[in-house]
Amino acid sequence: MSIALVLSLPAYQHAAGSGPACLSARARPALSPVMKWGVDIAPWNVEYGQQSAPVQLPAGVVEGAPPMPFEITEEQRRALLEDGAVHIPGLLTPEWLEYLRSATDWQVENPHFWSIAGVASGLYDYIQRSVWASNDAFANFLYYSPLASALAGLSNAKELRLSTDLLMVNPNKGFKWHQDNQNGPIDAFGTTESSSNKELPALRWWVTMDDTPPDHGAPVYLKGSHKNTKVSNDAVFVDLEKDGLLDYPELLEFRPKAGDLIVWHARAIHKIDGPADQDWGNSRRRVLGGTVAVDDAKYLTLGRALFSDMGSHGLQEGAPLVHPLFPKIYPQSDPHERAERAAGRCTRTTEGMTRLASNMFASLGEMLSWTNVVNPGKESKAQ
Repeated sequence: MSIALVLSLPAYQHAAGSGPACLSARARPALSPVMKWGVDIAPWNVEYGQQSAPVQLPAGVVEGAPPMPFEITEEQRRALLEDGAVHIPGLLTPEWLEYLRSATDWQVENPHFWSIAGVASGLYDYIQRSVWASNDAFANFLYYSPLASALAGLSNAKELRLSTDLLMVNPNKGFKWHQDNQNGPIDAFGTTESSSNKELPALRWWVTMDDTPPDHGAPVYLKGSHKNTKVSNDAVFVDLEKDGLLDYPELLEFRPKAGDLIVWHARAIHKIDGPADQDWGNSRRRVLGGTVAVDDAKYLTLGRALFSDMGSHGLQEGAPLVHPLFPKIYPQSDPHERAERAAGRCTRTTEGMTRLASNMFASLGEMLSWTNVVNPGKESKAQ
């Protein structure tokens, strides 16, 4: 979901350090400020540059290999096209699930500098954009897990490139009805002639590591709402009545279990309710999500401020989206792109921050709309 627009403010996310050296885990004193789950985001304690969570890939995974296979049914493919969202049970094997959980827990215990603004907001216990670029474990998950195969199967893709990613632990307030805008420098809505895949120019995806609680935390979609023509492209928050979305009265409520995948069209209108008391207690809702560009994608900022486009790449508007900052994950990762990431060259830079800042005014409407997304508690489904 586009729920981290203002959680990645550039003032907090400059390239404070990068390079090939991996930073090891280390114990820290509990210094202020300490957030939930003991996330210590004091600037003198967070880690900078490249990280490598000490987790082992499932047996049989070889460096440079294609992603693990995953079979998608025609029914699932049709549901995504017609409904705008689909729930794919059992994406991860027990081994991959344990791998992703362990990598996530290590990341929370060893917070990166890029997480400071998001964690300090309190909207999540932990949240970090572009975690694939700074932590080897998440990059390897994208390269080798069944995720890319499932996404390719749903879209009949010849190629997939990662456009955004976001690690999220425990959304404490929930988010009202909205569409996703922060999909990277691509035409995720399919409103231009840039993509060869007109029906699915991009896919939003969400892999959960925990079962959905019984009374909150379930993603809810307006079935078929990705076909609407009334919500403007720069809107985030939507009003169901004013925006003509009462034409889509049927709700799709998914209650995924650990290891499941949810995929949706970026224009699909959706929401999620957090816990009523804004506290997950002793449980966790750990999710890795993001956006992939499908087939022959072009680099298109369309004048927007994009928090996943804060690096140096030299791509011009309309050029092919081919660069290590937007890595190929299907049909197989690229060795040069993997090496660039491992060397710390897929990070935020002054050039990238300047690009974002220069587009901020043009995105003012989107930013203002975003401020209405937060849902402080459970709400009626008919709002």
